[in-house]
Amino acid sequence: MPGFTYRSQKYKWVYLRPEKLLIKELSAQFNLMDCITEVLYKRGIVEPGTLQAYFETPLTGLTSPFLIKDMGKAADHIALAIENKEKICVYGDYDVDGVTSVALMYHFLSEVGADVMYYIPNRLEEGYGLNIAAIEEIASTGVKLIVTVDCGINAENEVSHAVRLGMKVIITDHHQPSERIPEDACAVVNPMREDDTSPFKCFSGVGVAFKVIMALRSKMNDMGKFGVRTPNIKKYLDLVTLGTVADVVPLTGENRIFVRHGLEILSGKDCRAGLKELKRVSGVDGGKVTTTHVGFGLAPRINAVGRLGNSDKGLRLLITSDRAQAKYLADELDRENKDRQEIEKEIIEESFKKVEKNRLHEKYKGLVLYSTEWHQGVIGIVASRLVEKYHMPAIVLTFEDGVGKGSGRSIPSFDLYKGLEQLQDILLSFGGHKYAAGLKIAEEQISNLQRRFHSAVDSSLTAEDFVAELKIDSFIEPDDINSDFMRMIEKMEPYGAGNREPVFCMRGVRKYQPATFVGRDGMHLKMFLEKNGRTFDCIGYNMKSYEKLVAGREAFDVVFTPVVNGYYGGRFIQLVLKDLKPAEEEWQGIV
Repeated sequence: MPGFTYRSQKYKWVYLRPEKLLIKELSAQFNLMDCITEVLYKRGIVEPGTLQAYFETPLTGLTSPFLIKDMGKAADHIALAIENKEKICVYGDYDVDGVTSVALMYHFLSEVGADVMYYIPNRLEEGYGLNIAAIEEIASTGVKLIVTVDCGINAENEVSHAVRLGMKVIITDHHQPSERIPEDACAVVNPMREDDTSPFKCFSGVGVAFKVIMALRSKMNDMGKFGVRTPNIKKYLDLVTLGTVADVVPLTGENRIFVRHGLEILSGKDCRAGLKELKRVSGVDGGKVTTTHVGFGLAPRINAVGRLGNSDKGLRLLITSDRAQAKYLADELDRENKDRQEIEKEIIEESFKKVEKNRLHEKYKGLVLYSTEWHQGVIGIVASRLVEKYHMPAIVLTFEDGVGKGSGRSIPSFDLYKGLEQLQDILLSFGGHKYAAGLKIAEEQISNLQRRFHSAVDSSLTAEDFVAELKIDSFIEPDDINSDFMRMIEKMEPYGAGNREPVFCMRGVRKYQPATFVGRDGMHLKMFLEKNGRTFDCIGYNMKSYEKLVAGREAFDVVFTPVVNGYYGGRFIQLVLKDLKPAEEEWQGIV
């Protein structure tokens, strides 16, 4: 498709222009506005059946869990353990995806009569995944079957040790496998296996866990274990939604189905006790819960305790039915989240100063920052903030006793996992996926890491890859923005990775009154813009750097996402600004 670009102070704007006649034909076929049709067209939604599935996302759209490699084996072994009254341990990770995976599996196994316990390692003392000491502790309690969730795919030695101690192990995971998967496991359920042929690959850990309980319910039903009342597992989609949104997997396919129905449960008055209290402390105690509420309100509070050490409070919040205990735990999580935010803020500011002082963003194509003082639990967030600010891959490490533990984050054009594969000869260990990874390295290798990480990024990217793209879905005029338009925007939810909010451009809007800057430290741009007699309330988050630009100009082209704001009779359409430019500046050609 031909189109236009513009380079602003922060982004490269990109608009790809589809054939007008095609959009007109599809609009007539779908009975939609042209601008909405253009958004759907650019998401590959061009058939009536695909459109219906996109808007309705029925639970019948979930595929058979048995299409995933080893799923039948996993269901057989778990069902047999339940029938033989063997003790089962659910072993998970300490982040939101891991905690929700453990809660989901623990709830369902308890519901179907299993003798079940759980284990989540302490992030600071034990680190990620299975470890020998934990396995020995679990074995001492009489456990006969370990079911991992959101971890275990590369734990070959630990699985073998568990088997030597007389336990069986079932791996359920979604992370990228290494060349060898644990051969001693009696089942390895991971859609990312090279020999897996299932149709959907992008599950979070809790998504894989949900597919496992789908299979287990089917197996136990075939065995006649439920009689006339088969457990309704739809009620667990609130947990699946928390983990799926927090893990930033694409909200397409089956993930979109999970999250659409899970948000409905989270929005209801009868959601589980822990989540009702978590909504209260997060300030989302009423009305519709969105992916933004989950990603920026609910999930960080569960994550906070895991980042600072022990995830037990977050898990107990998700499995308790006692309202008083839920209230206490939610308040504790809220306090610990505030502590985490303070630690995080200090380290982020220090990391930015290191980059600027040493001009690391000019010397290197990939950032590597480290300290012996930084808290291990927040370095992943710090890496994410570095990527957001400088739009380049970043690794952040903290060192203790000569060993560095690090977290990496990346940009769309650089596969971080493949990049670390090129460095594995100097790494003690690593794992993850395209956008996020963890690693360990000896302290004496840090200069090699900086040099070779730079080379790995530099050899695979061009200068254009380091400029963040702002993709515009459609150009619109003031008359396009009405209640019907907003109803269609809301029908496209849930938004997230793989299904981003639609982004529009309006040209030649004028300031209705002088711009102001609001919020903490005046970081957010507040404007009222006017065109063709329509005035729009606009907010631009973290756009303090635009102060000089908006003060010196009167007319702009603006890129934005429209939202409905306010409550009840006070609801109004607001434009959330992504970027803006002086109206008189020309677009930079055709792409």
